[in-house]
Amino acid sequence: MIRGKCWVADDYVMAYNIIIQEYWISPINPEENSKWVMAGVKEEFNKENGFKDGGYTFIVAAHNFAGGGKSIEHVITGLMGAGIKAVFADSFARLQFRNAINYGLPFVTSKDIAKGCNTGDELEYDPSTGNITNLTTNKSFNSVPAAPFVAEVESAGGLMNFVRDKIAKGQPIG
Repeated sequence: MIRGKCWVADDYVMAYNIIIQEYWISPINPEENSKWVMAGVKEEFNKENGFKDGGYTFIVAAHNFAGGGKSIEHVITGLMGAGIKAVFADSFARLQFRNAINYGLPFVTSKDIAKGCNTGDELEYDPSTGNITNLTTNKSFNSVPAAPFVAEVESAGGLMNFVRDKIAKGQPIG
């Protein structure tokens, strides 16, 4: 179970706004990338650690979260560095959905969840069942359970480390 406070995004949060382009030049590093997360989404976050200081565990969004073109890994590492443990949305951009899997960050599809949450609500997420409960309103939402692979990748510190560990142990990857 993962429990924490959520931030509810507007519809169509673009990857280019989650990490604005001037910060794409920094190394892929969760701590560094987290400093400017959501700087292009809300003016209140357009300061160093503006989003991170909110203490959010989850992001709740509507349609096409993290869309908009390039497969920028800074978005995922930045979200993770800011303390995000899962993102729930009606739908996701495929490029960032894959990046999230590569880093072990659950991007969870849950229809209409954005209509049932407000920023600051306390949520509880069970990755093994896919159940998401808004503890503030006592509403529940369904999703597909997270694949155990995503948790394994996250525990290993990303897909490349996961693969290296499997090879070093002589274990099959698939």
